[in-house]
Amino acid sequence: MEDDDPVASGSEYESEDVKLSEPSKTAVYNEDGLLDKLGDISWPENVDFQHKLSVDIDQEQELDVNDDLTRELAFYTQALEGARQAFMKFQSKGLPFLRPSDYYAEMVKSDAHMEKVKGRLLAEKRKIEEAEERRKARENKKLAKEIQVQKQKERAKQKKEEIESVKNWRKQRKQSGFAGGDKDGDFSLAFEDGKSFERSSKKRPGVAPGDRSGGKAKQGGGKGKKGFDKKRKDRDYRDSKFGFGGKKGLKKQNTSETTNDFRAFNKSNFRMQKKQKV
Repeated sequence: MEDDDPVASGSEYESEDVKLSEPSKTAVYNEDGLLDKLGDISWPENVDFQHKLSVDIDQEQELDVNDDLTRELAFYTQALEGARQAFMKFQSKGLPFLRPSDYYAEMVKSDAHMEKVKGRLLAEKRKIEEAEERRKARENKKLAKEIQVQKQKERAKQKKEEIESVKNWRKQRKQSGFAGGDKDGDFSLAFEDGKSFERSSKKRPGVAPGDRSGGKAKQGGGKGKKGFDKKRKDRDYRDSKFGFGGKKGLKKQNTSETTNDFRAFNKSNFRMQKKQKV
């Protein structure tokens, strides 16, 4: 049966228009009465701005409401201009409109939850800093290793050049046959600073040849002089106190002279001690 076909019945419902409810025949459109009521409930014209807090923005040009980007840009421009005008009005009237520094509003998230979030952020920041420090340490270690290798190469090169220089010097001396001793030998080999070897002919007065102390050993000076003077003083003090040898013991033994010497004896002290005993 055609009436039982669900597809046909659905198409019939879609093609039908939805009928709106007709206005009541007793309804009255009283425009003057509506305007009077609007005037009763609307703000007076001479009311101050801080009571109604409304700002009117005039749109200079028409916009295409179907263009999403243009429409949203118009909303943004109107909101920005309204905030600017309200800011100027509040400042001109000297009214406070900013939140106080000691104002604390109730947060949507609890303190425990925010503490967890803060701890997680700090942990992530600490991990990033540690990773950055490890990266810098690796780079510094790599750079230090490269510098060390470069220095080792330079030292090896310098050592090789010095060895070659000594070999050439020996070869030249061997070829000359050591004629005339060291004076006539060939010492014109250039060293690191570019100067050839020259033996100094200056002699210091009071210094023997080969004396590396500069004559201080002969004079008795140098580092050990102070210690030597101290030992000498200690020896002189002991000699003045104990003598230069001889009989060491029995220094406190009585003799005939000390036995007959009663200068340190006091009779009054002896009598007082005797009375106390009695």
